[in-house]
Parts: sequence; structure tokens; C-alpha cells
Amino acid sequence: MLSLAAFRYRNIQAEYGGPVARIEMGELPVRGRTMTLANAALKPGLAHRLPTSIFSSTADGTGVHLMTSVARHMAVSECLERWAFSALVRSERAAEFGFDVDPTSTGMSAYPGLFGGQARRRAVFEAIERFSLISWWDGRVAGRLFDTDWPGVSAVAIDGPFGGVTVVTFARTQWGGYVYGHAAGESFSAACERSVIELARHEWVMRSWWLGQVAGESRPPANLFERRCVYFATADGHEAFLHHLRRRPIQPPARVEVICDREIEGPWSDYATVWRFALRPPSEGYLRGGESYFFL
Repeated sequence: MLSLAAFRYRNIQAEYGGPVARIEMGELPVRGRTMTLANAALKPGLAHRLPTSIFSSTADGTGVHLMTSVARHMAVSECLERWAFSALVRSERAAEFGFDVDPTSTGMSAYPGLFGGQARRRAVFEAIERFSLISWWDGRVAGRLFDTDWPGVSAVAIDGPFGGVTVVTFARTQWGGYVYGHAAGESFSAACERSVIELARHEWVMRSWWLGQVAGESRPPANLFERRCVYFATADGHEAFLHHLRRRPIQPPARVEVICDREIEGPWSDYATVWRFALRPPSEGYLRGGESYFFL
């Protein structure tokens, strides 16, 4: 897709009057490849953050790519999503964008393109990913196990509700725990690559947490997301994951209902189109299912 990021993000940083306070660059090992990791943070007051202990980064947006410029632009785009989400999720306009039904950033995308449809396309795949993942864990659809070309990584493919595929990747780490990633795309290969990048980010953070535990620097999880990451890294958690993989569907497929499909306009629109395409979740397990509910 045509990106105008180099032009539209030229004044994105605070020193030029933009919303991004800082952008930090580094490297991320992704199963034998070295990619650029970019972390970007908004100016204070523009985003809500959960208390964290394991995932202690202060970044509001992250990007990973072989090309440094693309990773940087991806991180900025995630910042703009976070800005729009934080501004609206608790506002009087929340219901206009489906936040009364799904109060998460699921189905949001920011893209500095020429047309709004470019952001919408990305938002659709984000929504498909989360809808499919919940449906699979709830026992409404089947997942198919595949090997991948990525060393040590296996994948579960889940067909989307109206096209596309969601891929959940998983691997055993050198330190003995398990890590995961999930993403959706038009094809298995495209979704798998994105999922493996998420797995690598997950592995990097969990390895740091594990090393802290070994060194006696105990950091208990600070929120539900972190508790799930720790649980599914264990042998018991991974066995629960495999149990769901072996299980056949036990419920009928969830009805697909679009609760939002529109651009979210605001001050972030000076830099990118922010779109939300949201589906009514098949259940509230992703919010209320506890640490043993697979939704990372």
C-alpha cells in the first residue's frame, strides 16, 4: 500500500510541535533474523497506560521491520492509534465507536496513506484476529496445526469469519518457557510472519523477566495481560493451550456483527487516518476469563 509516512510524519515529534515525545531505535532478534525495533512515546497526558511490571516499557507504539524507516513509521502509527483510543474510550462519544461493547483498542489502525481505505483494511484484519482467537478459545471454531519455516516455531491457523486467516505461533524458549504470537492476514504466510514478530517481542520481554526471577528480582505480574503471559509460559499453561488445540468445536460459530466501521477523526488526523472496524466479541472471556484464558 502507498504510504505517505515520510511526508505526513515529518513534523510528528514534539520539537516540531507534534504529539510524539521520543522515538528510540534498537535491534530485535526474530528467530535467526535481526530486525529493527522502534519504540515511540506520546507526550504526557495523551495516552492512558496500565500499571506494568513485566512489560515495563513506556512506549505507546512499537514497530518491527527489516527497514529502519518502516519500523519507525510503524511505531508512530501505533502511537496515533493509542492517542485516539485514549481520547475516546471513556468519553461521551465512546458508544459511537463501539467502545461501550468492546472497551479495548481492538480493530483500530492508523495509516498515513492517501485514502482512508488503507487504514480500514488494516483495521479489518485486526478485528478478524481478535474475533477468531476468541472463537477458537471458546470452542466455536477449529484450529489447524502447521509447521513453519521459522526455526522451532509451530503455528495454528484459524479461518476468519469472512475471509483471511488468523495464525497463532508458539515456541519453546532456550530457558524452558513457552512464548506465543498471533496475527491475521490475507494468507497464511503473511499472517505467520507478523505472528512470529509478535512472538519474538513476547520472547524478548519474557526472557528479561525470567532472568530477573533467576537473579532473585521478583516482579509479580501487575495486570491480567501479564498474568496470562506468565501462566502460558509455564508447562501447565502450555498444556492448556495444546488441549484447546486438540479439542473439536463444542459450540456453534458466533454470529458476526459489525459494531463500528468508520474513521475516527481528531487532532491525530493531521498525521494519519485512524479507523476502527470492530466486531461484537463472541464472548467476554477475553475480559473476564482470568489468567487461563488465552488472549495475549
